[in-house]
Amino acid sequence: MKSRFLLVIAFVAGCFTVPSQAEIDVSIAAEIRLGRALPPPPPEIIIVEPVGPSGPPPWAARRWYRRDYAYYYYPEGDVYFRPSDKTWFYLDGGNWRVGRRLPDSVRIDFGRSVSLTLQSDRPYIYHEKVVTYYPRAHFSRVRIKDRHDNRVDRRDDRRDDRVDRRDDRRDDRRDRRDDRRDDRKDRRDDHGKGKGRDG
Repeated sequence: MKSRFLLVIAFVAGCFTVPSQAEIDVSIAAEIRLGRALPPPPPEIIIVEPVGPSGPPPWAARRWYRRDYAYYYYPEGDVYFRPSDKTWFYLDGGNWRVGRRLPDSVRIDFGRSVSLTLQSDRPYIYHEKVVTYYPRAHFSRVRIKDRHDNRVDRRDDRRDDRVDRRDDRRDDRRDRRDDRRDDRKDRRDDHGKGKGRDG
């Protein structure tokens, strides 16, 4: 009883004391996406036929005083996406537009993009040069290596293994059934011949 009383007094005293140097900093950050999701990174590409002029592209030259910007370029729609600030650049009526979302009139396949590094925050400055390397028909000239290709092969192998194991089990059951049938027949034959009886 005495210990409960002391515990209640300590609790009440603790509630009414003012901390002299107590600082509490609580921060919560969350990103809520409404609307369209970010595009996936571009797939791995295997070049089937060389595209564009030889040599490195002119926008790839590095200079110490310039900042590099990463973009995904979608050749079929002449659209650029800068993932660092989630900005889209697209042609609209012959003029370049910039926005956080693509308008519904612009349709692109998110699986058909090319990763670029440009030295400008306005990718359309290099658009004429980019189009020489990646024309609208770029993905008809290359074969995309699907990350699921190996998985399909493994799945086929596993299916073949399952079929083989099932066939083996069925054959084993047949063999056991035939062995039991033969044993019963042998016992019947042995029984009829009078083995173990006086005749």
